[in-house]
Amino acid sequence: MTPSPLAQELKDLRTAEIIAALDADFLSLVSWNWEERVVRYPKSHPVLGMPDCEILDCTKGTPLGEPVCIGCRNRWRQSGMAFEDFAAAPRPGTYHRSDGQTLCRVSGCQRPPRLVTHGLCTTHGSRWLTSSEPTVEDFLRNSPQKGLPGFGPCQVAACYRLRGSERTIYCEVHRGRLNRERRLGTFEGDEERWRLTTPAVAVNREASLRGLPDRLVAELLYCLQVRTAREVKTRDHRIRHISDQLRLLQVPSLETLEDADMVRAGLVDDLRMIIRGAQTSLRRLGATPETERLKDIWDLFVFGHHGTLNFSRIHQRPLREAVKVWAYDELPRRRGRNVASSMQNMIRGMEQLSESLRLQRDDEGHQLRLLSRTDMVSFCNRIAFLAETGVFGAHHRVNVIRYVRNIVNRIRVMGLTGPGQVLEGLPTDFALSIQDIPDEPEDTEAGRDLPDEVMRELCDNLDLLEKISNREFRVATELLIDTGRRPDEISTLPFECLEKDPDGTLVLVYDNSKNYRLGRRLPIAKATAAVITEQQERVRQRFPNTPASKLKLLPSPISNPQGTKPIGSIGDAHRAWVDSLPDIMMPVVVEADGQLVTKMLPFDKSKIFPYAYRHSFAQRHADANVYPDVLMDLMDHRELSTTQGYYRVSQERRREAVDRVTALQFDRRGNRVWRKAQAMLDSEHVRRAIGEVATAYGICLEPHNVAAGGQSCPLRFRCVGCDHFRTDVSYLPDLERYLSDLLRSRERLMSAFEADDWARSEAIPSEEEIRRVRRLINRVKADLDDLSEEERAQIEEAVAVVRRGRVVMLGMPRVGQPLPDVRPWRMP
Repeated sequence: MTPSPLAQELKDLRTAEIIAALDADFLSLVSWNWEERVVRYPKSHPVLGMPDCEILDCTKGTPLGEPVCIGCRNRWRQSGMAFEDFAAAPRPGTYHRSDGQTLCRVSGCQRPPRLVTHGLCTTHGSRWLTSSEPTVEDFLRNSPQKGLPGFGPCQVAACYRLRGSERTIYCEVHRGRLNRERRLGTFEGDEERWRLTTPAVAVNREASLRGLPDRLVAELLYCLQVRTAREVKTRDHRIRHISDQLRLLQVPSLETLEDADMVRAGLVDDLRMIIRGAQTSLRRLGATPETERLKDIWDLFVFGHHGTLNFSRIHQRPLREAVKVWAYDELPRRRGRNVASSMQNMIRGMEQLSESLRLQRDDEGHQLRLLSRTDMVSFCNRIAFLAETGVFGAHHRVNVIRYVRNIVNRIRVMGLTGPGQVLEGLPTDFALSIQDIPDEPEDTEAGRDLPDEVMRELCDNLDLLEKISNREFRVATELLIDTGRRPDEISTLPFECLEKDPDGTLVLVYDNSKNYRLGRRLPIAKATAAVITEQQERVRQRFPNTPASKLKLLPSPISNPQGTKPIGSIGDAHRAWVDSLPDIMMPVVVEADGQLVTKMLPFDKSKIFPYAYRHSFAQRHADANVYPDVLMDLMDHRELSTTQGYYRVSQERRREAVDRVTALQFDRRGNRVWRKAQAMLDSEHVRRAIGEVATAYGICLEPHNVAAGGQSCPLRFRCVGCDHFRTDVSYLPDLERYLSDLLRSRERLMSAFEADDWARSEAIPSEEEIRRVRRLINRVKADLDDLSEEERAQIEEAVAVVRRGRVVMLGMPRVGQPLPDVRPWRMP
């Protein structure tokens, strides 16, 4: 490699800046020479490497990881031979231009051969033909020849081949190409332009950047350097095609190239993607937070984040500049992969405020001193109207007003309304108070957890996910289901993420990047650990030479030769998988003719997304009576209120469950109170809430006892003998425990227990009470046995909801339940 002769000479400072950013090791890797301007791909390199084709006598390079070149692969498929036989067969002795140009076989001759069949230049070929030697080898051996000087390079700007004759200014290939275009009538008549724009001869492992401006050459080299550093493969033919099209367009720089130019040049999508990536890299080169903050669209890479922030849709320039100052101040406090989306959502609130001012004021909000509280009220009314007409949801309405209030207040605290500031003179009443934020809409679902039936269906079809995408996305989905972590926490897991605590408990080690809490430890089951172990073995086989400390558990399948890059977002692959599944039919209770009727309807697939597994994880543990503070630790939350948002029983879901279990309600004699499920009116639910009180294994309707909160029962909780007692299927476990307690107490008191007779007789449970309880249990079980499998499943789900929402314990001890698994066939 020779150093650049341009860096100090160029007056174009931007070009000099780009050239200075080129790494000497990279230029050496591609054998770059500023005089020749040809990129040469090495044979061995993790990203750019193009080793020799394995076919005998083939000298072409092949992309790393593939055994043969494209030409030989096509010939093999057409031959119908086994690969081993095809690879051993001699390659046809056909000359290919992509093999590059050679020199005359005479030692020291600087002229290209006239014909590839004998390998001699025009002069030496003529001498051989007039000699008596039968072969070229005999001619070279018996008639020593002197090497001749060359005629110079081809005059096509992109070409670096040698001319074959002093009678032409082109190499043989371009001379033939020009003659053919003239013969076919495709030559436009401007030979000077033809020399500037016609492509070089494509040579394997080489890409000519000749004939391009210095700025473009430096930009393409920098683009290739950045892509190589990111371990993104860039095949030689792609660089050739891009440089050929840029030469045809005669553009001075990639930074001035528009999408319309690329479409006009016929660049396909993947080449346009490379150019856009190059433009992004060039835009970031030399950028600093201080320079980026002056733009209306920020590249958050400059601030250490992903994505962009767009302020251009805030119409009033002073307001836009103030929001940019707020964002510049807010960014250092943000962490995680979702910084761009969360902050852009807040900026969209200010966009709504800007749009409101533009539409509702004659001056479109540009006269800051004339703004007032009235404009804020108009904004709130407009947002309410948009929410009411379905432009966006009720939650979005609350968030928009909350975001605007926070940003405007922050802008005032930062002093941006003071003298000399961007919002100087903004009235103090142009603000929102806490009272302006509307109430949160009532939730109609229990979090975003997925029903067990849906989870089981998804788990049964994980093999299909692997077929649609790849193994890494299947493992990621399994870990999301089993661990309840956030999607980005799973996708970025390191290779060595499985450890054991001192007590032998298996734990998953992950980083909570959202809250910047690193090295978190989550206890996991053996089945989950087995999934991780199997994936570790697969990754180690795929990347045997990469240190384990640099590997990822779920390496990206593309642009990742060392296994150090994790998979990206699993959202697209997950959505394609969910959409490909057959409809998941779920029982849904609907009202018809005043009664609740169960219908089987497809489950809404839009509710199945990666983050829903985290809600399902929380709900499963909450259903298993895991204490809230323990669940808060499992979810890795700092606030209990955050955890409580992941599991809850909403009023609508609770009502549906109550309606179901009420269909199996019994009195003290074991008689069904309601024979069929009925939908209760709102007033009926309220009446039940204030007209009954919970007992240990049912409810009491006696008015005085209800008024006293269950503390005024003259029967002293012998409920099965009271006509005000009711029970239902949800109390079946409590009834069974109560019967066991009665039997144990009777056996103990009838044994050698020292007590007075009157006390013993008072304390011994009566045979009638035991008989009543046993009859209640048998009656409830009998009615359950009469139900169909579908109805029994619905009742069991309703019982779980009702028992989860039951808050009156009456001193009864809590019985721990095993943690449920949506895949019960797996080993614990």
